[in-house]
Amino acid sequence: MGILSSLFAGVSGLNANGTALSVIGNNIANMSTVGFKGSKATFADLISSSISGGSGAVQTGIGVALTSVQGNFSQGSLATSSNVLDLAIDGNGFFVVEDAQGGTFYSRAGLFRLDRNNNVVDPSGFKLQGFLADTTGTITGTIGDIALPSTTASPRATTIALVAANLNSATAQTGVRGNVVASAASVTTTAAGANSFTIDLNGDGVQTVTVANGLTGAALATAIQNAVRALVPNDPFKAAAYSGFTASVNPSNIFTFTSGITGTTNNSTTGTGTVVVAANGADTLAADLNMTAGTSTTGTDFLLSDPSASSNFSTSMTVFDSLGNSHLLTTYFTRVGQNTWNYNVVANAADVVTANYDSSNIDASLGIVKVGSGTLTFGTNGTLDRESPVTRYDTGTAAGIAGATPGELQIDFNGATQNQLIVMNYGTSVTTDGGSGLDGTTQFGSTSALVQQTQDGFAAGSLQAFSVDSNGTISGRFSNGQLRALAQVVLARFPDPIGLTRTGKNTFAQSGNSGQPVTGTPDSAGLGRVLSNSLELSNVDLGESFIDMIAAQRGFQANSRVITTSDEILQELVNLKR
Repeated sequence: MGILSSLFAGVSGLNANGTALSVIGNNIANMSTVGFKGSKATFADLISSSISGGSGAVQTGIGVALTSVQGNFSQGSLATSSNVLDLAIDGNGFFVVEDAQGGTFYSRAGLFRLDRNNNVVDPSGFKLQGFLADTTGTITGTIGDIALPSTTASPRATTIALVAANLNSATAQTGVRGNVVASAASVTTTAAGANSFTIDLNGDGVQTVTVANGLTGAALATAIQNAVRALVPNDPFKAAAYSGFTASVNPSNIFTFTSGITGTTNNSTTGTGTVVVAANGADTLAADLNMTAGTSTTGTDFLLSDPSASSNFSTSMTVFDSLGNSHLLTTYFTRVGQNTWNYNVVANAADVVTANYDSSNIDASLGIVKVGSGTLTFGTNGTLDRESPVTRYDTGTAAGIAGATPGELQIDFNGATQNQLIVMNYGTSVTTDGGSGLDGTTQFGSTSALVQQTQDGFAAGSLQAFSVDSNGTISGRFSNGQLRALAQVVLARFPDPIGLTRTGKNTFAQSGNSGQPVTGTPDSAGLGRVLSNSLELSNVDLGESFIDMIAAQRGFQANSRVITTSDEILQELVNLKR
């Protein structure tokens, strides 16, 4: 009967509007809940019945039903906070958290803190998930509990040391003299035989010097000088030995030959820093200069006993061994030829295994050890042209051994991993590295000065503070001055977030309606960015809620009137029998 249907319709209206009031009340109750997403009740009419019994146009509804409580996932307002672990998502996505049993939940509430085990957790103890970082600070693809280190961070041994400086091109160069005692005449003759002798500059190899007949004194010295400078070096690093070669003669007919480069040279273990001359068979010039035995004086551009006086510029740098212990290395630069500088690296004797170094490379009075040496060659425009392999001295020999890689030094520090390799990087040289020669050490006509120096090692350190950037990377600042990534917050998004199941405690769970989650880093793949020291507030609109409340209240009242009216009509129907 139609009257009874109206009763059922009124009852369904009471139930639906009552539920709507519950939803509105829940929204208002959670106005101050961080990250809360409001809901809205949606209704639909129930299946109609046909009064005429057909499928025609005369149908009446039998009430209303609550079809869903639909979530509102619009962006909430953001508020600042003093806690660096208070995080807000600006855009799409959910934080991923896990409970103690390993269950996965999703949340917009970024109220996080550290628990007693230094795990990042929410107020319910659920652990925040993120992409973990390795010990070097590289973010990996592994997702797990984000925990901040509470123990000492491991040290890193120095592997690269950059030294960018300007070496003054006007610096006077150091020379090694080779004195050749002449005969009384010291003159070339027209007799039979070639006018030549052999010369070996800085261990570059024996080459023949030939001059014209009929020369004596200063003219002969000039001819020898020009002839040597015209020779082509066997080793391009020793070009300065030839280009800067000088020959002179004094009133006593003693000829002095001076190499353009000095010291143990860059990439040769046999370089002696000497000028060696010898007779060339029965040549008359060799005989006249009395060079059958060959005499020379040895020398060095760098004296370990007096490093400051035997160098033109120096700089010091702190490096670290495998244990994180710091060591001071001082590099002394000496200009030894035209556009050519030798460098010698010196360490404190207390820092290295002195038993591995020859006594000639140790100065006990100063407490220092020469651990390496090499050569830098510059172009005529001041650019760094060549870098030699470094001669290392931890072999127990005076001459040491040249390394295979330009600039690579090897040192034996006490108690640490032996044979530590440190690349002395002076910039990208033109010939050696194929670079510009201007981004590191240069040779210009200005005061020698350090421009920049860095190294990649550090000591052990403890976590002092941390920060979170907009892409969710949590970076820690350690007591050793290092800034290293610790983890990266992971966010998840769903094809239909309205289909998520509310599980309380500001969390949601995946359901069949929500679809599978897609995880990624913040500010990528449609995910929002993460803001530190911020919280997302509830997105409940109080004014809208009051309006919905009034509508639900009136709906409830109206449906109650339908019931009372139907009751009165039924009463009249009962009274027909009287």
